[in-house]
Amino acid sequence: MGRARKKKRRNSLFKLLLLVAAIMIVSAVLFYYCPALLFNSPSDLFSSFSAVKDSDDADSLMDQICGETVNLVLLGFDRTEARDQHYILYRPDTIMIASINLRTARVSMVSIPRDSYVRVHGTDIYDKINHSYMYGYYRTAEGEDQHSGGIKTTLLTIQDFLGEVPIHGYVKIDMDGAAEVVDAVGGVYVDVQEEIGYGSGSVQIEKGYQLLDGSKSLDFVRNRSDYLGGERGRTVRQQQFMVALFEQMTSLKGFYKIPRLFLAVKANMETDLNIFQLTALGLFGLRADSTEITSHVFSGEGRLSYRDGRNIYYLVINEDERVSIIEKVFGVSVGKRSMPILPGPAAPEPEPAAEPEPEPEPLPEPEPLPEPEPEPKPESEPEPEPEPEPGKTEVDPGG
Repeated sequence: MGRARKKKRRNSLFKLLLLVAAIMIVSAVLFYYCPALLFNSPSDLFSSFSAVKDSDDADSLMDQICGETVNLVLLGFDRTEARDQHYILYRPDTIMIASINLRTARVSMVSIPRDSYVRVHGTDIYDKINHSYMYGYYRTAEGEDQHSGGIKTTLLTIQDFLGEVPIHGYVKIDMDGAAEVVDAVGGVYVDVQEEIGYGSGSVQIEKGYQLLDGSKSLDFVRNRSDYLGGERGRTVRQQQFMVALFEQMTSLKGFYKIPRLFLAVKANMETDLNIFQLTALGLFGLRADSTEITSHVFSGEGRLSYRDGRNIYYLVINEDERVSIIEKVFGVSVGKRSMPILPGPAAPEPEPAAEPEPEPEPLPEPEPLPEPEPEPKPESEPEPEPEPEPGKTEVDPGG
């Protein structure tokens, strides 16, 4: 018993030494290349995206923000290799803002549902917030990268929605890439509250605490069946999954998988953050406590509106709740937006009245069956002739 306890203590000490050594190596590299990261506020490494909102001046890109908070947008696009055979343009299915306080090591996650009814930045068009990528993509000036234009319009539309809250960067990943990242860390343990399946009746994920690989993780975060809470239920599960992934990666067990994770992320993730900013966030992750992560979802009223020849579903955000969440999470006071009235749905065209079915013809009365003929009476058998008397013949011999 005592020997096992000593062995366990040695293993714990070894893990601790490994962790300290890794931090010292990373810190030494940072001190050499970027001493400001260790001696100044880490937030000095992040410039506000709002600096490029109305200006392309290179100096404005280096404008520093006040305070210790960094706001990053996480975009999950609905692209897969299989879908590339049919589509050329995709939209962000997941829109999440991670507000990171680098001083207190606290994180707040705020999700904007993809169907939220907003004004697309740079236009007078009101549409779903995830359609903003499409407008930016097609409105890009000739010679400029359309994808970059789509990302920029998306980020600025998000920033408009949040009011005066600055956005400091973004991380974008596709569905295939997300699955590969999960597999790179050996899967993620998640407490599944309800079994997850589809209309066919098949069950993809059973209820209960379990390890989800990349494929099952996508089933967990993408299903929006009504019995699972629809779009809001899916958004809540996405936040739950992000917290579980963060817990796993900041554990000692996850720390050993960082090299493999780095390769998977590098191959599948797109970001405007540089190596120093990513490293600062990595060091922050070692101090953060997953139990201190708070989650919020903007909610509203779902409505149908007639557009482009069909009724389309939109989520009209509750403005009182929007103002409250922004102030609580970001510490910024914003006013309510004056939103145009969303046109209602088109009434379904009445179906033509069906012609009355003809009365069924009465069945003909059955003909009476002929009466059976009486059976003939059997004829009586003739009486037998009497036997001739002896000595007499029937024929006269003289005749």
